[in-house]
Amino acid sequence: MVRQKFTSMLLKSKKGFTLLEVLLVLVLISLLFGTLSYTYYSALNSSLDLARDSQKLRQEAYLLWNLKRKVVSAKILHMEKDRLFMITSAGDYYEGMVKCAYIYKDGVLYYYEFPYPYGDIKFYEEDKLIKLGKFNAFSFRAYAGGNFYDTFDGIPELLYVKLDTRQLVIKLLS
Repeated sequence: MVRQKFTSMLLKSKKGFTLLEVLLVLVLISLLFGTLSYTYYSALNSSLDLARDSQKLRQEAYLLWNLKRKVVSAKILHMEKDRLFMITSAGDYYEGMVKCAYIYKDGVLYYYEFPYPYGDIKFYEEDKLIKLGKFNAFSFRAYAGGNFYDTFDGIPELLYVKLDTRQLVIKLLS
């Protein structure tokens, strides 16, 4: 009898969680984990987008700086709307005077450089073009004698370069 009383007291005093309480805690932990994983995923995507955008901006800035360096030191320029040919002393691959070209076609900008500035300035070898990148728009306009020109031979007063949504104005000393 004493033993039976002791056993019934043990069973009555034993405390535990009900199934409803356990399920409620699991739902709350799942909601917390879901919110945290979504926040982490969103932050990760934002940082990847930011890294991609900054890399593109860096590429565009370097391209425009390098183009300006070449144009300012150019001795001869021939410009068309989406092509720029020049003889310059600021080559990337060869020293001294070089013939180089920026050619935009099919949404891709190419660069060409040749170490000897002889022959037709508009000549380039298709298989030696160096791909600089994909851009939505790339064009040139020259300003000389109070007028704008899409096609120009010589050294203009100003050269307008449009790269996607950015525009660079290069003042040339004539």
